[in-house]
Amino acid sequence: MAAAAVVVLAAGVGTWLAVRSDGVARPSCATVGKDTRIQKDLAPGDSKDMNCRELAAALKKAAASDGSGRHTLAQAGVMRDLINALDDDFRDRARADIAAPLRETVAELLADYSTDMHTMLVRYSDSMAYLHRAGPNGGPWRDEKGVVRMPVDNQSLILVMRAVCDDPAAYATLRKAETGRSAEDLARITKTSAGESVTVPVGAAATALGLLDAMADETLASLSKSGAARWKADVMKGLSDGSGEAPAFSADPAGHIARTWERGAAGRGYPALLGQTRDMVGILARARGRTDESLAEPLREATASSGRVGRGWLDDALINMGSRPKSPRT
Repeated sequence: MAAAAVVVLAAGVGTWLAVRSDGVARPSCATVGKDTRIQKDLAPGDSKDMNCRELAAALKKAAASDGSGRHTLAQAGVMRDLINALDDDFRDRARADIAAPLRETVAELLADYSTDMHTMLVRYSDSMAYLHRAGPNGGPWRDEKGVVRMPVDNQSLILVMRAVCDDPAAYATLRKAETGRSAEDLARITKTSAGESVTVPVGAAATALGLLDAMADETLASLSKSGAARWKADVMKGLSDGSGEAPAFSADPAGHIARTWERGAAGRGYPALLGQTRDMVGILARARGRTDESLAEPLREATASSGRVGRGWLDDALINMGSRPKSPRT
């Protein structure tokens, strides 16, 4: 299926250097703060002399939108530089992890660029423009509607997403963002849609959510049994926070799909994540007045193939970085 194909796509270490229990040092914020691209982006502030929380706040101020999800070229340039700076650090150490005080901020910024993330990962035709501009000679651009787009290498994006997932709240932030973006695709399926009008959006959702499932598996594989249980509980808490009532489908189709799924998942617990695409398609079918049978075959095909594609991407990114995947793949 077209949508399932991959085209691509702070200051001194001191107390801000987080240390893993195995004694291997995580990257300090100095790694990002000393990067010449970030120093340029945050000028006239001196990023080298910022502690980790100050650096996180400065990056968010420089890269985030005003809440509308629409960015300036300068903001998108800072976000691109941040992803590339982190990716360079990962490859130097063959390890994708980020200092704890930066994780939630980076996750919030990724969520703010959710349309770019989703497009680079799963939308075949639209991702061509990102691919052409992802290299060192490229950069953010305005599309034909005047919307600013932020291009980065597909694997760089995947590794940064994986790195923030050590923090369950950050993982929940990514999952909520992709839930909302996938819901927008699914909401375009009408009562009479058939063929690629169904398989493309369903495949896109299954691919993106399959990638996030793989990131969760990879994170859990490095935790103790009790740590894994806490991580799962904290993820579900993050997914349920601020969900509110689901809007009427007629008023906000995508919001209805996303909020209805989140509210249902809160009652079922972590296993609800593994059937998310199926459950969201079911919510859509009921809202559109379609029978489950009319979507059963494209759903079965999409979740089987696209879910595996999403999982395979993470393996490829980790292996190319020089790190062996920890979790088994099916």
